[in-house]
Amino acid sequence: MKLATVISALSLASAVQACAKYKNCHCYDDKGMPDDVATRYACPTTMEQRTELGVTYHECHGYETTLFGPIALSNCRFRRWCRLAGATGGDASCRDKVRS
Repeated sequence: MKLATVISALSLASAVQACAKYKNCHCYDDKGMPDDVATRYACPTTMEQRTELGVTYHECHGYETTLFGPIALSNCRFRRWCRLAGATGGDASCRDKVRS
């Protein structure tokens, strides 16, 4: 019984920590390729071009330093924005994690 309680607590803790802030994110299509159209609609800030493994795509750059701390893209929120923008992939990709 104690083991089940510990496992439940650990899974809850990881779910709480699953969302984080990042400088760059992009959406995916159902083939696992970057979805520039959905990313453009999901992005509240500027887009930047990036090439990785021979694939050139656009990603959303959303980072600003303020007096009250950094403002960045939430990976959980960006994933929802991708779905609302019509992305068919199961997730979004974010990089350059921001430490708060």
